Amino acid sequence: MTNHITYPVVVEKAEDGGVGMYFPDFPGTAVLGIDIADGVRRAREMLADLVLEKEEQGQQLPEPSSPENIELLDTTDRIVFVDVYMPPYRDEAANKAVTKNCTLPRWLRDAGEEAGLNFSQLLQTSIKKALHIKPTERQP
Repeated sequence: MTNHITYPVVVEKAEDGGVGMYFPDFPGTAVLGIDIADGVRRAREMLADLVLEKEEQGQQLPEPSSPENIELLDTTDRIVFVDVYMPPYRDEAANKAVTKNCTLPRWLRDAGEEAGLNFSQLLQTSIKKALHIKPTERQP
């Protein structure tokens, strides 16, 4: 698993003065920005999401295209490179809250609600205990 990812992105001038950007190696991608700095920031976020999606699906990332193999459709189009350092994005994705349904008897639910219990917190604490994870350990 690579931590530093770099891909070329094509930058096009938009009619409104902003920029449009797309990754030739990821068909169907499009980023709009008010200027190049905003576009690159948005492209970096999109690249991180694309990488996380491929990793989650167990798919290989496409090989980044060489600039000479990228066809530009307009003479004003340019190629820039967007890089992303993945560990912070992977940590954020790993710690993102997800919904998991659990079943318990109505009387137990009612008693817990009456006592003001936080069901999510109790479930997390119990699962960590069952897995021998210290309560203060942060898990990626």
